[in-house]
Amino acid sequence: SGIINRLFMVVKYRYADYILETILIALALIIVYRIYKKDLFQFYKQKFFKTLLIIGIMLRIILAIHDFYDRPVQDSDYEKHEKLGARIAFEGEFYDFTGVELRNFRQPGLPVLFALGLWIYNNPVTYAFVMILFSFGVIIAGYYLFKDIKNIAALFSFAYLAISPNMLFMASTSNTQLSFFFFLILLFIILKNYKGKTYQLLIIGALLAAEMYIRFNFLMIFILIPFIIEKHQVQKTGNTIAKLAFIYLTFLVLYSPWIYRNYQIYGTLRLMPTTGLGFYSSNVTKDYTKVGGYNGVPDSVLNKYSKLPEIEFDNALKTDALNFIKDHPDIYVKGVPFRLIKFSDRQNWTIDYFFTRTKYTNSLLAEDFFQAVENFFMWIVLFFPLFFLLKNRKLSPLSVYILWIYLSYSIVLLSISETRSRYNFPYVLFPIFAAALSKKEEEKDTINLRTKPAI
Repeated sequence: SGIINRLFMVVKYRYADYILETILIALALIIVYRIYKKDLFQFYKQKFFKTLLIIGIMLRIILAIHDFYDRPVQDSDYEKHEKLGARIAFEGEFYDFTGVELRNFRQPGLPVLFALGLWIYNNPVTYAFVMILFSFGVIIAGYYLFKDIKNIAALFSFAYLAISPNMLFMASTSNTQLSFFFFLILLFIILKNYKGKTYQLLIIGALLAAEMYIRFNFLMIFILIPFIIEKHQVQKTGNTIAKLAFIYLTFLVLYSPWIYRNYQIYGTLRLMPTTGLGFYSSNVTKDYTKVGGYNGVPDSVLNKYSKLPEIEFDNALKTDALNFIKDHPDIYVKGVPFRLIKFSDRQNWTIDYFFTRTKYTNSLLAEDFFQAVENFFMWIVLFFPLFFLLKNRKLSPLSVYILWIYLSYSIVLLSISETRSRYNFPYVLFPIFAAALSKKEEEKDTINLRTKPAI
């Protein structure tokens, strides 16, 4: 879909940046093909990882200095995250506003972290500082995830985390993707070294709660079940169930403040945020080319339901959206290719945001340069796991877990939600992460298995 979209832009409009990207696509394909043709998958030089780490940290320091005195103006969701943080810090309230009060529309994780920062230092620079910490956290955590893996997929993965423009500019906005990604990498580190220890079960439950507080992805929790079962496959079933129960109990205990808060407001137990606004916006449109995008909700609809309680308002929007799809199946079907185009678009959301909201001479030229670098990185990231998965079927439990996260999330996203490229991050990196973490550990005994002495 991405390639078709790029070729269409070249043939139809002959844009110079798309022509350049087409060349980069061909170059990335040649590089990945030659790696597999020459069987160069096994590769390891520790100094490359250390060099990338140092370069990545230095580049982040430069951008951090920039953001402290000239951070891009925050708007849309980014501004809302900051406002929500201020409301938590100074009003003791957490609610969004879109024509009606919405107290369960966004997860509170990032705003709570902003609130903690504001309690320490009440200044707008706090938002930049929090995001910069997450940026450093991602590269350091990524280093510990990949530094000892002896294959070229690990090197490509860490190179993207360390120096890709998308990753470098991400801290310049108050987005949830970066903070969510940080906790996911920590989770992968724990699962990579998983031995069934009690402290590991506790950390897994805590990290699942942390990522759920930031971005609601409950599928990750359920997909963890086969991972744990496979890691304990020769143990007694009761022991495996007990370990899963411990993880989920830890998760529920740590997530319970949000459940309790929702119960106080709605009188019902509720884990999931309201989704009607997004569902309505991305599906209810007569223009099938805009399906999967953000189309808003008309004021007439907001006024129509403004007197309803939030949950009833949410249900009404979802009902209207479902009825629209039933009444206009042709628009839904015609919109599928445009969902795919948005989903497979460039990872340019951070780069474009940075250069359109800061004042530089010749900024368009700088933006095109950084976007070209990002395009090359992204096509390596896309092509490499495709070749890998065509040739390899035996994967580690962690690789399978990561691939199922990507597959399940992508199916849900493409079916009913907004599919703009920023919603595909960080999941777009998961296939190459799976390739990097594909090797199964050699285990003489199963995890925590007590074997009887030979007679």
